Amino acid sequence: MSNRLKHSRRTMGSWRGGELGQAIVETMLTMIILCLLLFGLLQVFQIAVADMLTSYSAFMAGRSYAVGFSAEGNGQDWRNLVGRAARVAAIGASGKRVWPDSDGYTANNEVDAEIGVLVPEYIEGIRDLEYEYWYGGNEYDYDFFRDGVEPPSTHLNYAMTGRGDGTVRAETTFSDYPFPILDLMDPDRVWFDTVEDSRNISGTAQLYNHAEDFMEDE
Repeated sequence: MSNRLKHSRRTMGSWRGGELGQAIVETMLTMIILCLLLFGLLQVFQIAVADMLTSYSAFMAGRSYAVGFSAEGNGQDWRNLVGRAARVAAIGASGKRVWPDSDGYTANNEVDAEIGVLVPEYIEGIRDLEYEYWYGGNEYDYDFFRDGVEPPSTHLNYAMTGRGDGTVRAETTFSDYPFPILDLMDPDRVWFDTVEDSRNISGTAQLYNHAEDFMEDE
């Protein structure tokens, strides 16, 4: 075999190897960009769901208030029912369930029921229920996230405002709502501080206050 032919084959082999390496690098860069876009969209979707559920929560709280559950009777403050209705409507955006815990035990050490039983009993006031974003109980896995990272303290608040036109305005707000998808992408907070950049998510609803038509103040 001539030296010229050997040289041509070596040149072609090195060229093919270089082309293959370039294709791998380009593929990896493309996959990284696509993953960033995907995770970013997931975070946008999460915020959009939270926004929709806070509006629904405001409607449920306003409805409870408008049918008379804002009044006090039989020694019980029925305003608690308005708050419970607001919180239950926002469960889908409230993070993990804190109580009863994931092991499914109540304070009486009895096996807990599914959420279909928990919610009605919570609404009736005969069972406690708590989710991560209701009272500032944000939890992060510190085996995964870096030491020293403090999660935001998210609270779910509601407010009712009576208006002179016979309606009531309900507002529900998640204060300091977290960005968990961004936390997964940046556990060291190199690109952004999701605690400082957390945002408030609010929803409002305005309903006619029917309670004024059939209830009397005591």
